[in-house]
Amino acid sequence: MPLAARDYHRWPMRLLNSALRAGQSLGLARFDLEPSTLLARARQETGLRDFGDEAFLPPMRGLIHALQEEADLNPVGRFMQRANILRLLKNRLYVQDLLRRHPEILRRTMPDPIVVVGLARSGTTRLHRLLAADQHFLHLAAWESVYPVPYPACFAARDAGRADPRIAALDQGLRAVLYMSPQIAAVHPLGTLEVEEEVGLIQHGFSSQLFEIQAKIPSFAEWLMTHDQSAAYEYMVVLLKIISWYRNDPQDRPWVLKTPQHMQDLDALLKVFPNAKLICSHRDPVKAVGSACSMAWNAIVRDSDTVTPQWVGQEWLHKTERMLHKTLRVREELAPDQNQYDIQYADINVDWEQAMRGVYDFLALPFTDRTRSAMQARIDGNQQHKHGAHQYTLADFGLDQGEVEQHLRFYREKFNIPYETNHPHTMANRQSAGESP
Repeated sequence: MPLAARDYHRWPMRLLNSALRAGQSLGLARFDLEPSTLLARARQETGLRDFGDEAFLPPMRGLIHALQEEADLNPVGRFMQRANILRLLKNRLYVQDLLRRHPEILRRTMPDPIVVVGLARSGTTRLHRLLAADQHFLHLAAWESVYPVPYPACFAARDAGRADPRIAALDQGLRAVLYMSPQIAAVHPLGTLEVEEEVGLIQHGFSSQLFEIQAKIPSFAEWLMTHDQSAAYEYMVVLLKIISWYRNDPQDRPWVLKTPQHMQDLDALLKVFPNAKLICSHRDPVKAVGSACSMAWNAIVRDSDTVTPQWVGQEWLHKTERMLHKTLRVREELAPDQNQYDIQYADINVDWEQAMRGVYDFLALPFTDRTRSAMQARIDGNQQHKHGAHQYTLADFGLDQGEVEQHLRFYREKFNIPYETNHPHTMANRQSAGESP
């Protein structure tokens, strides 16, 4: 008999969900998700009122509707989703207050960024973190992606020479996440000070794939896929400027960015950064889909008692197919040599240094001994599978190789992507695709 979602929960979480359900039957611990209530609560907790551009309100309401009607959240999941939405709303309030006091932030200049574009689990994290090792580029730390806006206690701590309170806040949050979902660390390396992608910034526009990785919300996922997300990307730029301003970054250094969401919203990315340099990573789609399913499953199962791995398999297979078609359409509208560079995951695995030299040739930058040493140090300090192997099979998600290949063969043929039949961590049909560093 297949395991139910709740069978993947640690026993203290099962007990907590049971206790919270008992409380809810008595009218307690309801964790209200009504938009008006959440907006009012964020204002109350910050003492601020201005959320800025209200373009975020329609997607926020659509998200909350999907969470209430489709996600079948357990009590812990409902609490976590509510806390996440409140965090985003409070950050938006802090943004407007900060910009009112420091309008010079928006006048900061930003060179064209370098953007790693590719499916989740296709080597994008490795490329991103290798590039981030080069001091020529700016990058986000994980705590900045979750708490991008300094609030009054942050300024006070800096003035007193103390650590930023946002760092301790994320330390505490990650401990809770890794306790509830211990396999997450093997899927995507986590750490408060670790290099992180900007999807957390896009989330502040309430237009992010992070929401659908954390809950079963197909109507919201469809809205994300079919609507222009430029407003969320424009807000991402505001947050990047705030982070750079607070860090006093040199304004002539480009950001190196990366999130699989760019595969879905490359058109929006290019609206805000029309001259971005795109480094496009390609991996055997059979491997990429299976690994993406495992990533989504390990995140989503925490908050629901009824979601199934088979649903995750079909959802992410078809989502992957649509993202690839959408990305190709956008890329085909660009000139063939217009800031696009394709790189194979297999080539990075065989000889990372040679692969990175090709990237630097594309960027017209020297690949110096200092750069190589920084990247090697990054690799030496982040050995693959240090949190355990990321193990899964396509069959775990009701898929098989033939089905995935049929849907995504167009992508393999377009970029001549090799099969990973000799992947060093493949045994029988088990697949292990950790992506550190």
